[in-house]
Amino acid sequence: MQAWQITESKIALENPWITVRQDRCRLPDGRTVDEYNVVVENHVACVVALTTDQRVLLVEQYKHGIGEVTLEIPGGLFDAPDADPIAEARRELREETGYDAPIFHLLGALSISPARLSHRMYLVVAANATRVAEQDLDDNEEIRVHAFTLAELEDMMRDGRIHAATTVSGLYLGLDWLKREKYIQI
Repeated sequence: MQAWQITESKIALENPWITVRQDRCRLPDGRTVDEYNVVVENHVACVVALTTDQRVLLVEQYKHGIGEVTLEIPGGLFDAPDADPIAEARRELREETGYDAPIFHLLGALSISPARLSHRMYLVVAANATRVAEQDLDDNEEIRVHAFTLAELEDMMRDGRIHAATTVSGLYLGLDWLKREKYIQI
């Protein structure tokens, strides 16, 4: 497999939150794709936070893209393109939930939708989280914080109450690490 060659690129849309880049590409077999749109954003930091009483924090909020209220792991866009993923995850956890933790571990970076999105989700695990402050939300955010048991999370993923791909994958990978590292008592 070979990468496509970008022969021309222009910005189709740009604002403080999102950029849409329109590329003309030459495929390895010589064919040309005239208008391939790529969404360019800062990376995303998401955190699977386990509390001291063995519950996992999820945030409930309206997501306009799908027009629904969702349950997701806390997270958001990096403040700067080269920011530290753990610092960004810690900031998002504290802002969205009021929780902090003494232990943070970077699991890695996942491609969210590699066909059209250039950014990645950096997945971080936080252990022994406790509430240390009030939420510090942006003006357009309305977030309810929930703390679920592992059994509740499994049921909600099975029945579709938790359906965001980033949250489902994040929970499976994060809980696996927490179990292996013995932060979760089974």
